[in-house]
Amino acid sequence: MASEKKWNVLFIKDDRSGFDAGTPAFEKLFNSVDVVQDKASVLKLFGERTYEIVIGDLSVEPEAAGLLKQLKDMKKTQAIFAMVSPKDTDKLFGIADLGIHAFELTPEHFDLALEQIAQFDPFAQQP
Repeated sequence: MASEKKWNVLFIKDDRSGFDAGTPAFEKLFNSVDVVQDKASVLKLFGERTYEIVIGDLSVEPEAAGLLKQLKDMKKTQAIFAMVSPKDTDKLFGIADLGIHAFELTPEHFDLALEQIAQFDPFAQQP
C-alpha cells in the first residue's frame, strides 16, 4: 500500500546534470526538499536535519557514489536512491549491494521516477 505521508528529501545534484532540480514535482510530491551540490553542504545538512529519503544524482559526478555510501554508513537505515543516465550505468555497479536503490533514467523521465520514490515508505524496511 502506498503511503499518503509526504517525506522530507535531501536531493544531491550536480550543475551539469540533465535532471531538473527545479521541477514542480518536488513541491507536489514531498513535504520539503533541500537541494545541495557540494559534499560539505550535504554532510552538514545530513547531520543537522532528518530526511526520510536521500536522492543522489550520479549522472555526472564520479565521486557521488562514494558520498552516498558514506551517508549509508552514517545512518544504516537511511533510504537512499541513486539516479543515473543510461550512458552512466557503469556507475551502478555494486551500488545495490550497499542497500542503495537505483534508477537508470533519462531526464524526461525524472518526474516519473520522483513519483515512484514518493510512494516508497522508508520505514517499511526497518526492523
